[in-house]
Amino acid sequence: MKMIALTVLTLLAVPAVGCAAPDDDWVVRPPGGGTGSNGQQVDAARPDAGDLDGGTGDLTGVVCVVADLRAPDACPAIATAAGVLVRRLGDATGATSDASGRFTLAAPGAVVILDVGSGAAALAPALVPVDNDGAVVHAPVPTRAAWAATVAATGAVVAPGNGSIALYVDTSAGTPAAGVALDLPAGGATGPFYDRSAGAWTAGGGTGPAGVALVIDLPPGSYQLEGGDGAGHLVSLGPVPVAADALTFVRATLTP
Repeated sequence: MKMIALTVLTLLAVPAVGCAAPDDDWVVRPPGGGTGSNGQQVDAARPDAGDLDGGTGDLTGVVCVVADLRAPDACPAIATAAGVLVRRLGDATGATSDASGRFTLAAPGAVVILDVGSGAAALAPALVPVDNDGAVVHAPVPTRAAWAATVAATGAVVAPGNGSIALYVDTSAGTPAAGVALDLPAGGATGPFYDRSAGAWTAGGGTGPAGVALVIDLPPGSYQLEGGDGAGHLVSLGPVPVAADALTFVRATLTP
């Protein structure tokens, strides 16, 4: 999933409910398909951002409960994935996942921002921007325990009412991109933090083996993410939506 001063973010399309296949990947691309490299502007911070470009009327996905922020696509088949509320950001109602974690949501528009897990005792709410192109999507949402442990490992805190972003950076070949340093976006006060070693999140050195950068403790709003690997490969993504007390999952691909 790729972005430049582009706006679209998308989530993982999967062939079936349950664990993702090893080569499954999140994609960031403008509505209507493509690679995201044509400079099309779409405001993913608005729930109805893709309406002008169509999109299917119903969106089908599967709730993916995340126990390790380094592996958001592990998708274990656990009871916590059932009965999870999934709705469009800003909507009062939505759909509830079934026993397998699958849900179908009435969601017009080519780009939809999913609000996942609100009100669930064991889950920390998540925002997931996705392409509504008829493919089944993953809707990752962390357990409260996993998210609390991750924040604690950074040595920072997330103030009540603030949100955070988990950015997964890939190379053009689709593998995690190591060594990518992210600028702290305007409005941020600490970090970013990177997956430099197992169980630890560091504020320097760039992304580690899983290609993850965390920007935490952000006031609700929209943010532009910019960075690079020091070898001329860049990442630029935004606007990325942040909501109170929620974690936003996005993925981007390095560009030359």
